[in-house]
Amino acid sequence: MKLYNLSWGPWPRRVTIYVQEKGIRDIEIVPLSYGDQRDPEMMRKNPLSYIPVLELDDGQCLFDSLAIIEYLEELYPKPNFIGTTPIERQRMRAFMHLCNEFFHRCMPYYANTLPQFARLLTQSAETAAFIKPFLDRSVASMEMLADENGPFLMGERISIADCALYPMVHHNAENYGDHFLTDEHPKLKRWAEMFARRESAACPLRDDGLREIDFVPEPGKRYWWMKEEQAA
Repeated sequence: MKLYNLSWGPWPRRVTIYVQEKGIRDIEIVPLSYGDQRDPEMMRKNPLSYIPVLELDDGQCLFDSLAIIEYLEELYPKPNFIGTTPIERQRMRAFMHLCNEFFHRCMPYYANTLPQFARLLTQSAETAAFIKPFLDRSVASMEMLADENGPFLMGERISIADCALYPMVHHNAENYGDHFLTDEHPKLKRWAEMFARRESAACPLRDDGLREIDFVPEPGKRYWWMKEEQAA
């Protein structure tokens, strides 16, 4: 199998963290740069034009980070990462729903608040203010569901919840300086500090020009977010 991956991308990192923590050795990681997912070859693999994409030995291609993880969990059921009882699996899926809400709300919030994103779109303070309570609610809800004692989100053992949430925690903090886990989230904060020390947590910074405020493009390079006048 081949996993088409963006090394700093929060969505594909869910899968690479899972693969590393699970100890899966027979998946080839194929590195991409942001924008490569729209190349013709990748569009044939996933017409929805996003990554990660898992290409199976027979050429079938799977997409959606959590769907890929659940597929791999069925192929490699030990050690168990999804829960061993119906109640554990229900709690896991509830947490994953909140985690996806959080991921989807981060992008429009940051796009309308961080100054570097003004190169990409006309920002709206009203839109950011509208999104922020929902973003806060996602985090508060995950704090409520997190295990009281840990050390992992679902208890004593690592699970897909840890693999799925940590990439955005790292991405927000390291690329944008947004350490959004506060004293109001003691369980999540304790967990994030612990998980950051794991080998799988290491990650490069975003490299597509939407991290630096004062960004100087490489001469002749066309970045995906550039407007026509910027690319000229």
